[in-house]
Amino acid sequence: MRSIESNRPSAPPRSRVLGTLRALIRTRITAGLLTVLPIVVTIWLVRVIFGWLRDASIWVVNYFLLSSWGRELLAEWGVPEQALLERGLAALPLRLQWGVSIFSVLLTFFLLYLIGLFGANVIGRRMIYWLEQIVERLPFVKTIYRTLKQVLGLFGPEKKPGFQRVALVPFPNELTRSIAFITNTFRDSLSGEELCTCFIASTPNPTTGFVFVVRRKDVIEVDWPVEDAVKAVMSGGILTPPYVTMLTESARLAAGLAAAPASQQRPTA
Repeated sequence: MRSIESNRPSAPPRSRVLGTLRALIRTRITAGLLTVLPIVVTIWLVRVIFGWLRDASIWVVNYFLLSSWGRELLAEWGVPEQALLERGLAALPLRLQWGVSIFSVLLTFFLLYLIGLFGANVIGRRMIYWLEQIVERLPFVKTIYRTLKQVLGLFGPEKKPGFQRVALVPFPNELTRSIAFITNTFRDSLSGEELCTCFIASTPNPTTGFVFVVRRKDVIEVDWPVEDAVKAVMSGGILTPPYVTMLTESARLAAGLAAAPASQQRPTA
């Protein structure tokens, strides 16, 4: 058996030049992908949002174009009314498609402004209250409406001042810390201990995650802007802000350490 194995021809040595060339091509392709991918994703998101804003009020434009005044414009543009009904904006010339789309987006912003203005006065708030009372009587719809209203209200102009504070919480064990957002603080119903709810975002998609109730004393609150915390989550920790600590506030005070560098201190009112 040894003689047979010794007589087998050995595998040819791998070419170093070919391996180097493959590594170089792979590196250049990866660099090109990392350069192009953010641009492509940004353009895609802009197109999606632009389409939403355009479609939200395009019905107003179509209604006008099918009216008596709009028919005169269609005749001047040389667009048959039936073609507009069947193909929509695709029936218009390219320059008119862009013009109508931009006008629809601006019209959507104007309509949103009017709705906000209407909801800010007494009559508007009363009508919205009546509509909410009707929705509250619908068994399944009211649950969805309440949840969406509470979630979207966090991002509105009347959001709670304590929302979007960034913290490090003990997860998945006491030896590690995860980036989280403090969403609420309250007291334990029996012991009176201060608790808080924290949202721990997933990587690399920060729109999903977990919500935990933790003791406030176990939470390390850091003065990071929420944008920096989201970047750290999405990048897998590559884009971490400069100020990071694993010591809780009580541990820092016991050790005689400052809560944060001067540049990281939260301004006082």
